[in-house]
Amino acid sequence: MAPGGVVETIEERPDGLLVRFSHRSSPVVVSWRWIRDHSEDPASLDPATTQRLVDTFAIPHDLAATSTQLTGASIRVTWPDSTPPSVVSVVRLVEAAGLLPASTLELWADAVLPDPTPPFHHQQVMSDDGAVREWLESVERLGFGLVRGLPPTREAAEALARRVGYPRATIFGAMWTLSSNVADHEDSAYTSSFLEPHTDGTYSVDAPGLQLFACLERTGTGGESILVDGFAAAERLRAEDPAAFEVLGQVDVPCHYLEPGVHLRAARPVLRAGPDGRVAQVSFNNYDRAPFLLDPGLMDRWYDAYSRFHELCNQRQHWLVIGLTPGDVLLFDNWRVLHGRMAYTGSRVFEGCYHNREDFESRLRVLRHARHP
Repeated sequence: MAPGGVVETIEERPDGLLVRFSHRSSPVVVSWRWIRDHSEDPASLDPATTQRLVDTFAIPHDLAATSTQLTGASIRVTWPDSTPPSVVSVVRLVEAAGLLPASTLELWADAVLPDPTPPFHHQQVMSDDGAVREWLESVERLGFGLVRGLPPTREAAEALARRVGYPRATIFGAMWTLSSNVADHEDSAYTSSFLEPHTDGTYSVDAPGLQLFACLERTGTGGESILVDGFAAAERLRAEDPAAFEVLGQVDVPCHYLEPGVHLRAARPVLRAGPDGRVAQVSFNNYDRAPFLLDPGLMDRWYDAYSRFHELCNQRQHWLVIGLTPGDVLLFDNWRVLHGRMAYTGSRVFEGCYHNREDFESRLRVLRHARHP
């Protein structure tokens, strides 16, 4: 069965093929040109590279089929000219029609936070792709996932990170050590002070999609990690103050990172919506916000909206506070979850890295396909 249902019936029409799917009340009409353009026969789609070979621009605009056949996993269409029959799989049609199951986000409602236990165990994640899939599905659903039992070494942290994907190279390196004893960069993260909830990489044109923290060493007091569901905060803002939500979705906010030889800068709204209108990315980091000016009236409205969102993210009843100890690993969605840190004493050494959003999503697709080929 294709993920998202199967094709029950097909019906030829002048404007295309009428396709009825199971578990969907209304049918989909697929144009004849689309079918020719997306055929998966070897003459149309390179079986080695999966790149298109068909000449899209030579397809007649008045193309129509002479016959069609539904063969369970695919649809076969013959044409009146000398072109070989086209074959389109149900899986490809389901994907193109947007019938794949939507990701099941679980927002952290008001004072109810998800229970982070039981976490995944390091040995299981390293040896079992099914455990990796479950770990990443936790990140997709809740915005974070915990692993425990990591040998507290840089090498073990990197090996675990590579179970997700290759670590993203940045000015901090691919893998980086985060500690108040490390002075490689002039950044508030390399202190022992309290850090308000924020997202990373607001100064990057493509902010890191995920972030991994592996605790290698911990002594002293404090230093708990703070997580906030930015999507839930955004939805609260939408419900309580739609005008403020709209402002944060429209105004591009520049952020920068400055150190000798480096001047990174990017701008995007605090709340970026996806095609379905739901918030797809939160970009909130007041530490790294760059100077910018708007007309006075809009500037005041933006400050009010920005302050209200800050207030929602700093209401402690919405915080998930996790005290990581050596061997604990936290992976979280940097486009959704704001993270911070309580002030601390003693030694707190994390090994960390970023992952690209597309690599995380690719890894999940591959693991899910392996489960349901």
